[in-house]
Amino acid sequence: MFNEKSKSFVTPSEGRLFEHHDLSTPISTNEPSFISTADGNNSRIVIAINGQFPGPQITAHENQTLVIHVRNLMDADTTTIHFHGMHQKGTTYSDGVAFVSQCPIEQNQTFTYTFKAKPHGTNFYRAHSSQQRSMGLYGPLIVQPKQELPSTTIEELVAVLQDWNHDDDYATLYQSNPMFVFHSGLVNGKGRYYQDSDTHNQAPLTQFEVIRNEWYTFRVISAATFFPFLVYVTGHRNLTLTASDGYAIKEIVVNAFIINPGERYDFKIFTNQPNDNYMFVARTLEKDQFHVAEAIIHYRNAVVNLNPDKPASLSCSTEMKCKIFNCPYLSSTNGDEECLTYNDAQTNDFNSKPEEVATIDHEYFFNFAFPNSSNAIPHASVNGRRFEIPTAPLYSQPDELNSSCNILCPTDFADNNLCSCTYTQEIENGKVYQFTLTNLGNGKGWSHPVHLHGHSFYVMKMGFGKFDSNGVLVDLTTDISCEIGSKGYCNRPVWANTTSKGGNIPGIVLNNNAQKDTIIVPSGGYVVTRFKADNPGAWFFHCDIGVHSENGMGMVIIESPEKYPDIPNDFPVCENSLNKAGLSPSLDWMLYWITVTGIISKLVLM
Repeated sequence: MFNEKSKSFVTPSEGRLFEHHDLSTPISTNEPSFISTADGNNSRIVIAINGQFPGPQITAHENQTLVIHVRNLMDADTTTIHFHGMHQKGTTYSDGVAFVSQCPIEQNQTFTYTFKAKPHGTNFYRAHSSQQRSMGLYGPLIVQPKQELPSTTIEELVAVLQDWNHDDDYATLYQSNPMFVFHSGLVNGKGRYYQDSDTHNQAPLTQFEVIRNEWYTFRVISAATFFPFLVYVTGHRNLTLTASDGYAIKEIVVNAFIINPGERYDFKIFTNQPNDNYMFVARTLEKDQFHVAEAIIHYRNAVVNLNPDKPASLSCSTEMKCKIFNCPYLSSTNGDEECLTYNDAQTNDFNSKPEEVATIDHEYFFNFAFPNSSNAIPHASVNGRRFEIPTAPLYSQPDELNSSCNILCPTDFADNNLCSCTYTQEIENGKVYQFTLTNLGNGKGWSHPVHLHGHSFYVMKMGFGKFDSNGVLVDLTTDISCEIGSKGYCNRPVWANTTSKGGNIPGIVLNNNAQKDTIIVPSGGYVVTRFKADNPGAWFFHCDIGVHSENGMGMVIIESPEKYPDIPNDFPVCENSLNKAGLSPSLDWMLYWITVTGIISKLVLM
């Protein structure tokens, strides 16, 4: 760790920071804005935004126009910024995906994003070039609703989660290895490094201060690269979920919930416990591993404990089961959990119009998988097609696409083959679409959080595989057939029962369906989603696990190109060179900065 103000190294002890050359006097609590602590373990490259890691919070009101100026002062890479959760209706050019909606922002250049802050809710901004998000290029984006929601509380707190890797730089990221090593978990850029399951380095944690006997809403954002987290609060058995991905849901009282990369959840707690220090805990789902992101919840009248003990595990038993929301399975292996899924969630948001998707015009299947997972470099793909980045933006320079799947990977060829191409699916504005997302075939495995740009979808039904008592997947859903093709890739899944075509799916929910933009597709299972195409543009559709997306698990939804928003004046034109995207390794990096200036009413973020 480095103190930017004093130009000296710092070291952690007992939840405080000390100058490396003076371990007798802790650094003032007013100083940490000059210090990026992360987990306090040695030093590594990070990306700072306006000198901060994570970046500063942007707050707006629904339907306000945001003008965000991004200046790239990195020495060795280009970038783009995606405003995760913003629909960008009429502003596809501000969606921030390199070579889909814009050219990458070159070194020492500035790009201005202009868009309406909609929908409301808990969102975040993040890099959408290479693996810059995992290096710190992200920050919260909170949009306050235009009218009060049923579960509104006066007090709000924001918790941004990240899985932290000490070796996470270009030398390792560009090995195309779809795995990612968890070294520490961070909450708002702070965490502790555990040398083993009981011993940590006493680095400082984020601290949330609360007053007893008040309701507090926690806005939780997963900016993680790879790992899902199980979130709970010690000493407070019940959490009340109120929203996800910018849309209010009818309140669900749980003991914990699972959040995946790209997802956002709002929950509220009532601070009715004795004055003390409690822990906000986000633990990975790994078996026999203690990997956790932590923060302190400090009741104001209690003595502050800056170096709390390892947090207690969630207390569950067969007699007192834990109710957990957003499980990627239906039942736990040891019978001490009650799992809730989006089959159990309903919208409670004034912006939701689930009646619009009661019937559908078209349906498509998309299988997110690694169909050659036995190879050294697995084939991350959608329907067997590994996404090849185009050489120019599909929105502004569509005629320059020379890697179309129609040419390189036609449907009949793809049934039994794997290929690389720029996979697109064209849809028509004004129509209702049913996308069934699957995780099947011989490339099934890690559950995939799939994110759709430009829209939110209604979750109609989730289907799951079967697991044994050891948590091993033993059987796939029987609702989907992978019989087309002879190699087991499942590149063209279909309904096993043909009567399910056209939206006639047994057990489908048609009752105030919850609305999201990121959904977990369970291993061995599927998710049925629906949305109305109401936003012409080129929209990335991908797994939001960074290394999966970067390895090709994505595609682009092309909505009514004839109705695209006009290309802005002086909009950058890309040269035909992938190196401009920062897709080549670069090792000569130092601490670098991105200047982000946001104009929100009269507020300027400098």
